[in-house]
Amino acid sequence: MSTPITWFDACCFLGRNVHYREGQPITPEALLAEMDHFGIHEALVLDALAAEANPAAGNRRIVELTRNHPRLHPAWAGLMPQTKELPPPRDLVAEMREQGVGALFLFYHKFEIRLEDWGIDPLLEPLAEAGVPVFLCPNAQIDGGMDNPTEWDLVVRLCRRFPTLPVVVTESRTYRAQRAGYAALAACPNLHLDLSAWWLHRAVERLCREFGPQRLLWGSQLPFRCAAVPMMQIGYSDISQEALSLIAGGNLRRLLSWNEKVRFVADQVTFPPADDPLHHAARERLPLREFPVYDCHGHIGQSSPNHVIEDTVEDLLREMDKFGVRVCCVFSLEGVFSDETWGNNLVVEAVRRHPDRFVGFTLVNPHRGERLMREELERGLAQGMRGIKLIPHYHGYPAEGPNIEVACAFAQEHGLLVLNHNWGSAEHLERLCTTYPGVCFITGHSTLEYVDIAKRCPNLYICTCPFLGWRQTEEFVAQYGTNRLLFGSDLSDLPIAWGLAPIYYARLSEADKRKILGENLRRLLEKYGRIGGD
Repeated sequence: MSTPITWFDACCFLGRNVHYREGQPITPEALLAEMDHFGIHEALVLDALAAEANPAAGNRRIVELTRNHPRLHPAWAGLMPQTKELPPPRDLVAEMREQGVGALFLFYHKFEIRLEDWGIDPLLEPLAEAGVPVFLCPNAQIDGGMDNPTEWDLVVRLCRRFPTLPVVVTESRTYRAQRAGYAALAACPNLHLDLSAWWLHRAVERLCREFGPQRLLWGSQLPFRCAAVPMMQIGYSDISQEALSLIAGGNLRRLLSWNEKVRFVADQVTFPPADDPLHHAARERLPLREFPVYDCHGHIGQSSPNHVIEDTVEDLLREMDKFGVRVCCVFSLEGVFSDETWGNNLVVEAVRRHPDRFVGFTLVNPHRGERLMREELERGLAQGMRGIKLIPHYHGYPAEGPNIEVACAFAQEHGLLVLNHNWGSAEHLERLCTTYPGVCFITGHSTLEYVDIAKRCPNLYICTCPFLGWRQTEEFVAQYGTNRLLFGSDLSDLPIAWGLAPIYYARLSEADKRKILGENLRRLLEKYGRIGGD
């Protein structure tokens, strides 16, 4: 008998927050409706007031907001006890027990909570004795912020001072700091991770293999983010059903069980029917091979300062097959940070071995100058590359520098696609689109900066990576229409499922979803980059 999967969200917010936009779910009823859409059974919730400005008032209010909603479990925000804004630590634990509060969040940058022994230990001592899970969140604003904000050295020292305290690191994004995160997990058996920050290709599999699924939770960060993103990434990971059951909800239930007044009700929850076959398949974790996907944004490579990648090209193909990705436009990973010719060679080899699955883009570095750039572009063209990749943002070259046009002019000569991480200002991009009308211009990542020029320039397309925010897919469709959006996963940097989720779960017609997922790019590949007219 398989282990049932019931989703227990480790981080949601209620109440009007400083970044609130009309329509976001900030009441219990609205949040529960969102949970029903995504298939979330229960959630740990904080009051935005507690996280942003006034923990004492917000903690009181979250108890009232959740009282008549058994699927919503209150969490509190903590402070250093020296300011006496909250009850003394032992009284605080007693009140949490009495009110059915399951966890304490420390927004330690927002409230200048010092994680050193002189700052926080008086609070942590009774929490450790009771086994109260403590979530450490360094983000100064609750809708996210900078990447890699966790100070892992402070976290490790804290965990070692209190080895019986369950500690959970939750943050906006763990990227380049993932290597420190791995080391911290190895050093501290009581350390856990909120996976909503780990948007990394096959990171869930690696974490389960190296440290076990018992150390992992997931949180949606509703109402700021699309809850489907971490759900689909985790739900389609290559891990056992038992491991998935723990991450989806079992681990959080175990951590909250220190408080006997926290009652779990997942077995009483039923969800409304899905909107369409794509929504149904994703929510039920069904095979996705029958839904064709064409991916405009992928990387071939082995390593970067940001990521540890273990997959071979054949591994990537298996991952693509799992999600129905028929074709992926790919470019060098190492060339983003170092030697683009070395990286381009890996892409050429992947395209040579699998020409029906990969469309190769030659990555060029504008610092090289016109002669060397054209030499590399000619070399790529001769070896079957059908597009050009630019990433001046990472190379430290001006987004609107003159050598950007070297690539655009070459693409105009040969009818190629060009994908750039950042095209610069709208005025600059409009000039490029009109000067080089034979080029298919693609943004490397989602942006609303080019809405107006997209109406005037039919050769401009917008990559969906990353559609992370709440109803961001719907917002982009409202601004650009469906015909200008191209699915991009950012393979093998980011997980394919992570990129698919906002589209599969979007409140759009099935026809619109299919355009974004593949039909638009398939049409473009029939027109652009047809080397030698083939």
